[in-house]
Amino acid sequence: MNKQIAVSLAILSLVSLQACKKPDSDTATTGDTTAAANKDEKNKDTGKTADAQQKPVMDLPQVADAMKVIKSKPLGDEVVICYVEGQPITMATYRRQLKTNLQKFQDTMTMDPGIAKPYVAEARRRGLALTADEKAKLLEAAKIARGNTPGKFKEFLKSGNMTEAEFEKLIFEEALASKMFRTLQEEGLLDSLVDHELFLAEARARGFATKAFNNYMELKNSEVYPRALKQSGLSPELYRDDIVNNFMVIMVQDKIVSESPVTDDVAKKFYEANKDKLKHGERVRLSQIIIAAPEENIGSLEGIKSQIVRLKPNISPTELDEAIKAKKVEIEHKAQDILKRAQKGEDFALLANENTDDVQARAAKSGGDAGFVETAMLNPQVKSVVEKLQAGQVAPALIPIEIGHVIVKVTERQPAGTFAYADIKDFIKQKLQEPNAKASLERWVNARRKTAKIELSQSVRSELKDSNLVKSTSTAVH
Repeated sequence: MNKQIAVSLAILSLVSLQACKKPDSDTATTGDTTAAANKDEKNKDTGKTADAQQKPVMDLPQVADAMKVIKSKPLGDEVVICYVEGQPITMATYRRQLKTNLQKFQDTMTMDPGIAKPYVAEARRRGLALTADEKAKLLEAAKIARGNTPGKFKEFLKSGNMTEAEFEKLIFEEALASKMFRTLQEEGLLDSLVDHELFLAEARARGFATKAFNNYMELKNSEVYPRALKQSGLSPELYRDDIVNNFMVIMVQDKIVSESPVTDDVAKKFYEANKDKLKHGERVRLSQIIIAAPEENIGSLEGIKSQIVRLKPNISPTELDEAIKAKKVEIEHKAQDILKRAQKGEDFALLANENTDDVQARAAKSGGDAGFVETAMLNPQVKSVVEKLQAGQVAPALIPIEIGHVIVKVTERQPAGTFAYADIKDFIKQKLQEPNAKASLERWVNARRKTAKIELSQSVRSELKDSNLVKSTSTAVH
């Protein structure tokens, strides 16, 4: 765990930044991990910014044509927009998904207002703004929601330590972010619905339908189902279909991703490209023996008091206090005995495997190895002892910790430097998994879009022709 924390400080922000999605790519996926690792260099070579990069997912002319119709006139919910491998996408599905996505975005923005910032920035970049009428209605609704009278509204501002101008700015920015989010959704939602159907077709072909339905039945028979159904606002039949389809999509996406894991070659390239950022401070490799002595329960660790009461349920409070003191002395004597044996040269790993109360370490027979950790990150009490020890030395005394005592041995010391690839390889793969998964799905979608049968409905083709929106309509990609 310590090793993982140390590595995380060096790499986590680096990978997270490369995996971030910008508002103008909300419906797209990121490129492959090798490209991500070298993105800065590529931008230097081409002179392009990240925003100017080409869209990674292949455009579908059918989607572009359909969106012209959707934007040009109102269509009934029953209208089929297009067919994907024979399965219809209706206006009802389109509107329902748009409403769901908007609600989720607004709920998320309520919990984390900071999420609005990139959308506001994108809106201003595009010249998107709120109209005077929109602003007036927003302020009226917002003030009513926070107090039906001027006096109550002033009380609200005072309680939030906010001026009216600051309140108006907050309301307008949230509204502008929602407007930008809706714009982005309208630009990419039909693409996403098409991809959803492509994944569903693949899931059916791979035989995931039965397992997905079984998962749905587990959910239906659980106590959370009634509340989830009510919150969805859907009929039981429509909710069932949505849940089963979503399970199928998740299953097939997991399968696709598993078929393209982060390879050693990709991890190595990332390491070489970012070696100058993968630094660690002075660190030590520790082995430890935990001797637990908590008075109260800590997580799954049973405290001394509980142990005594479990064995003697009728013990009096006075007797319990005395028993706790005696047990603590007994545990400390045990710890002191183990410490002396370690100091005399007994095999520390064997002592740890036989005596440590670290359940995971004991089960793994790891010899108490805690891996490398930067000295600056150590518990202050441990640090004050460890920094005086040479490699191979055992601490001269028990070190008190929250759950009892720890016996520590320094097995290796390293000066500040760069993480070795062998030490960090697994962690790099773990942190590259998310962008790698997106890249794998993106590659699959691009390949599938080239061969899938995606046809505009007759009604949409007729609207295109009658409205002269296009001279000739696209019907399928082969």
